[in-house]
Amino acid sequence: MHQPRDDEDSDDSTSNSDTDSLFDSDDEADTASDLDLESLLEEVTNNTDDDDNDLFDDDDLFDDDDLFDDDDLFDDDDLFDDEVQYSPEHYLAAGANLDVRRLRQKRYSPKTQSRLDWVKDHHNQYCIFTSQDPSQCFQEISANFLYGFLSWVCDQRRGKGGRRRPGIKHTSSLKTFWKWYLMVYRLETGRKIDEMVQVQGQDVKFPTASSKPFSSRVVRIVAKEKKLKDTKRESATMYVEDLAEFARVLLATREMTFKLGWLRIQLILFCQLAGITGNRPEALVQLRYRHLELTLIRDPNNSRPRLFIELTAEFTKGFLGIKDANKFKIPEIIYDPTLVLSPHTFMLGMLFKIQAFKSPSIVSPEKLYSLNVLEGMNEQQLPLKDELDDDFVFCQAIETACGARPAPQLQMSSNSIRYRMKIGGQITGFAQVTKPYVLRDGAAKELNESPDVSDSMQNLILQHSSIDTFLEHYLDRNINVDVQNIYRGLAPQRELMRFACSMSRSIDPRRPRKLSKEQSASVNSLPCIIKLDQRVKKMAAARRGGEGDREREEKYQRTLRRIRSEKQRQRRLLVATILDRYKKEQPVIDSERQLAGLVVDEDTRGALERSDHMTPEHLHLIDAILTLPETSPENECRRRIAAINAITAYSGVEEGAPSRFIPRGPPVKDDTPPAVKIEGQSIMLSRAILSIKTDKRPTICFVCLGNPSLTLRERVASYKNPGSLSRHFIRKHVKKLQVGECIDCRICGIQLEDRSCLLVHAERFHGTVSRIPAERLIT
Repeated sequence: MHQPRDDEDSDDSTSNSDTDSLFDSDDEADTASDLDLESLLEEVTNNTDDDDNDLFDDDDLFDDDDLFDDDDLFDDDDLFDDEVQYSPEHYLAAGANLDVRRLRQKRYSPKTQSRLDWVKDHHNQYCIFTSQDPSQCFQEISANFLYGFLSWVCDQRRGKGGRRRPGIKHTSSLKTFWKWYLMVYRLETGRKIDEMVQVQGQDVKFPTASSKPFSSRVVRIVAKEKKLKDTKRESATMYVEDLAEFARVLLATREMTFKLGWLRIQLILFCQLAGITGNRPEALVQLRYRHLELTLIRDPNNSRPRLFIELTAEFTKGFLGIKDANKFKIPEIIYDPTLVLSPHTFMLGMLFKIQAFKSPSIVSPEKLYSLNVLEGMNEQQLPLKDELDDDFVFCQAIETACGARPAPQLQMSSNSIRYRMKIGGQITGFAQVTKPYVLRDGAAKELNESPDVSDSMQNLILQHSSIDTFLEHYLDRNINVDVQNIYRGLAPQRELMRFACSMSRSIDPRRPRKLSKEQSASVNSLPCIIKLDQRVKKMAAARRGGEGDREREEKYQRTLRRIRSEKQRQRRLLVATILDRYKKEQPVIDSERQLAGLVVDEDTRGALERSDHMTPEHLHLIDAILTLPETSPENECRRRIAAINAITAYSGVEEGAPSRFIPRGPPVKDDTPPAVKIEGQSIMLSRAILSIKTDKRPTICFVCLGNPSLTLRERVASYKNPGSLSRHFIRKHVKKLQVGECIDCRICGIQLEDRSCLLVHAERFHGTVSRIPAERLIT
């Protein structure tokens, strides 16, 4: 482990200089204020002497005896009444009450501390299981205790709340757990583990003539007895070519939908910034608008200024101390080959959606791109509104009575980003697991291979103490250079070797990731599921017969949860089995089909779905982003403006649930003229509005109909009967209307102040009634 830099000397020197300058500035300020007061008094005196000698008398105006007292003249204690001062006993008591353990705990981030607590819980649980005192085990630790403890850890298959967990399957995972345990031991005892115990308990160094063999060390013995795997999971690196394909699928896919279009846009922006800056996901999700600066900077080689996004990654990994924040300056790329990799386009689309610019006239990209740098200056700053400073750039979306909307006060979790990226990678067809760190790995390798980046600059960008961190953890063992041509003196095939080591090499959209209906239903015939199902039926019969009590009801609910989780686990295992069989058998099938002259399935590269499953805003977004660069500056500017406007319009669209059956292959070509499409949509909306105004008990929701963020299919959706509409109305709109929140009826053009007004208006003007008592809905 690399030791942190010792900055005590530099901190002392800085603080001394700052202190001196602070007092100097105060003295200068006091002197200046005294001079100003004397000059002001002198000016007043002169004016009164010249103009109004008969109105004022100097002796009456300033009476020294009344203004100053000789005892208080040189007493300056009253000048510092605003300073907080405590007695010496206060500071002595504060020092005596300090909990020294807080000094050690503050060294770690909440995530690290959570992992330390998790390891400590394992220690305590094992001691309780073996009837030992946890504190005494820490003090009297031995290799025998470690052997039993690590064996018990490897055998655990249940986690918190009885949840099933995969357990430790690799030797590297056991070594990682051992390293965490060493940290816990040091925090609990205040000292390092005994050297002899540590040598017996780990397997880190290679054996020498004086050291014990591997078989005598506890970790290695446990790994062999539990048959842990020595292989590591294959690491993946997402280069910019892989990111372009991945972002294109995120942009267009309907197999993964979002509650709000804003979430899809910010996921793509997150991937772009993670690849450009190489920041960890936890640092990016904590990005706030105060960390962004947008500036137009004069371009020496162009008449038009260049737009810069200056991003300050404030919340970086702070193990063993706070690190200085890096400030990245990202210039806009003119004639960008693909806008799907342009953070400026996506960032501006989000900013214009929330009208974030402080200047009230910058309300559209047309206004922004019409600005220039003033003569004699080299930059034009574009500040954002002050009230957005503490809002998160990557935020959650919440559902309200009027529909979904972004909640900038709620931070998007890194776990949500990881899950979305994993599913997106499966849809793309990557064989490797797609996660945020593959973008950081790709950025690190690009920086390392670039001749414009030194080792010191690479360490600064990646927040590493030395280049050894990159060599040990980021540089994988997949050799990406053409060693054969280098050995033979030929020109290396760099592009070919780069593609051979990329994630795009493994793309196969046919790779199974879901179960069919028949495969999903097949888990019901497994013996473990049949046994649980029979138990649930017996417990349900006892409940209907009135034989149950509270304890039996809790057991019944636990059994229901267990059978649901067990079915889900069996489905995951079935997917893994099918995927493993696909990897082994499908290459042989493809080879045989090609040699037999058969055509390979046409859906091997069909990544886009049919257009009839997409909203008009989504289709317009895809058309605007996936465009080729123009040949003139004016056309290129219009291309960017169109893309930004498309992102702004799409950010407020509620996507809804994914289509159940999504056919692969190229999109169906629709030759219907746009004018005819718009006319057809207008007719559908007019009929729906007429229905909710004239029908006594309509089956169309008037709130959804007036929400332009919903798709046309969701706006004009007709429910089976008025009762179904009432249940939707209560669940979707009434219960989500918070206290003090208003809702608009856009059909009637009025504002409803609370739930009671909404219920009365719905029944009186739109025939939507509720069978639930009003007092239950209003309170």
